[in-house]
Amino acid sequence: MNKKLYWGYAMVITSAILYGCMGLITTHIYQQDITRETAVFMRNFLAIPFLAVLAWKQHGFKASAFRICWKTLPMTSAIALLGCCITPLLLFSAYNSIGTGPTTVFHFIYPALVVLLSWLFLRKTINGKTVLALVICIGGIALFYNPADPLNLTGCGLALLSGLTYAVYVVLLSVFKNKDVSSFKLSFYVSVICAAAMLAICLVTDTLTLPTNATGWLLCILLALVVNVGAMVLFQQGTAIAGGERASILSTAEPLTSMITGYLFLGETGNLNPRSIIGSVLVIAASILIAVADKGKAE
Repeated sequence: MNKKLYWGYAMVITSAILYGCMGLITTHIYQQDITRETAVFMRNFLAIPFLAVLAWKQHGFKASAFRICWKTLPMTSAIALLGCCITPLLLFSAYNSIGTGPTTVFHFIYPALVVLLSWLFLRKTINGKTVLALVICIGGIALFYNPADPLNLTGCGLALLSGLTYAVYVVLLSVFKNKDVSSFKLSFYVSVICAAAMLAICLVTDTLTLPTNATGWLLCILLALVVNVGAMVLFQQGTAIAGGERASILSTAEPLTSMITGYLFLGETGNLNPRSIIGSVLVIAASILIAVADKGKAE
């Protein structure tokens, strides 16, 4: 298989692991009396200077490092608002309504939606092994659901909608190809757009609660570095290389990481049960199947 494709896989899986650590960090942030809306704002806003330096360095410290064609702004704005603004807000709202277990199950319908959207709008061919990996993946994610968790139509609708918005985000990423917009430059503009949008939302809804101590600020900086500087950049790069369908299936390593970190650092033993262990094995099997299928195709 193409070495570049291996790198794409590695980037997506690494980004999923970093995204999976987000729950651990945000749990401590919420303990600092910081609202969810503020956490989304801070993770974008505090990432801007880091991404600016990295984008500047990536372009050889030239003055043109931040130049962007006006024609790419609509697509960049759509990617920013769907992936890093609307989706997390829908997810947080679903968490409040039905809890993390059911929300994870309904949100992670997005790999199937990515395949469907790619087939409908990009005319991409869907092979049997991709469909099989998708079915295994969704079956594994479904086992994370605990029948005892509360369930209501509003919460389910919000979680499903978050899956749809994230699926559109992944598809847009897979078709966004502009040699003048590097990975760090794209992430920089995504963070700028999202920070501006989230600040407006926080002010309108009166939910802006900035950290009041050094611990709160350090946690917010850590969240920005892990999610926006690390996970987001890697996922964008990996999706551009591996394609939206493969990236969406491989990114299901995120709930596995979230479950493991919750068990190790937050004492969430309830999530570690035979159902979730079998689900984890199925998710990993789906990722292996994708890699094996691509290797066989290359050979």
